[in-house]
Amino acid sequence: MPMPAAPTSTPANGRNRGAAPGNASCGSPCTNAARRPAQPLSGVHPIFTSPLPVSVRLFPLSCAIAMASIASPAAAQNAIAVEGGFSTDYRVRGLSWSDGKAAAQVHVSVPVGTSFDLGAQVTTLRNSPRHGDANVGVDLHAGYTGGSGLLRWYAMGVARLFPGSTGENTYVEGQAGANLAYGPAEIGVMTAFAPSQDAIGGNNFYIQLNAQAGIPGMPVTVFGHVGKTSGSVDDPLKAQRLRPAGAYTDWALGADYHLAPLVLSLTYSDTDIAQADLPAGPMADHTGARLVAGAMVRF
Repeated sequence: MPMPAAPTSTPANGRNRGAAPGNASCGSPCTNAARRPAQPLSGVHPIFTSPLPVSVRLFPLSCAIAMASIASPAAAQNAIAVEGGFSTDYRVRGLSWSDGKAAAQVHVSVPVGTSFDLGAQVTTLRNSPRHGDANVGVDLHAGYTGGSGLLRWYAMGVARLFPGSTGENTYVEGQAGANLAYGPAEIGVMTAFAPSQDAIGGNNFYIQLNAQAGIPGMPVTVFGHVGKTSGSVDDPLKAQRLRPAGAYTDWALGADYHLAPLVLSLTYSDTDIAQADLPAGPMADHTGARLVAGAMVRF
């Protein structure tokens, strides 16, 4: 937010928020509250319901998808998943991608066989200065999910596009991770690497530890993560886009309330970026603590 659903951003801090394979939202029998997909894209995919380590994943797979996969595995694995929602801020790995404003998002995931999927996520970015004043962000992903017993793993490639933005902003990223389920709880690790590209002023590496648990007898899932972003710098100005003040740590803690097909979310997101270390300019905005509310529905 995150097993893979994200690939989001999200996240990642997000629960990204962001678009992992949509047929792996519940690796073992779920409790009353469906298990959230691991935080991973976007947030990309996060930011989508994918294994993207998106930071603030306010668009996880819904409880209905997870329960359907239990009742009819074959049908769930072959179904096209379409989800839409909004949040009061779109955060990826602790940074706002929507200029601190409310954002809407739609994610589509198409299974290819039983282990692969293709997906796309569209998010309103509200003319975000972080992405060349883009009004919309589009994440395209191709992912693989496998597993054995209670262990699931995933890998995916994500292309992040920013149509209508000023300058060169499109970049690509690879993500991989694993999740271990035990009863109503799940722990996971995810990594994301963007090779050196002009759009991000160098390369970017992210690693995240995440956990989530359904509360027995209640349609509630609690979740949290801590992540670390680092990378090389070729262009100091462009590198501020994903690392405003250099390497930093982000974390998030939140809960989902499931009212199938609706999922309501509340997430606290923060980073250790010190205001005194931030350079002047728009990249310094919206990098600190924020309480984010969101809602998602599956069509």
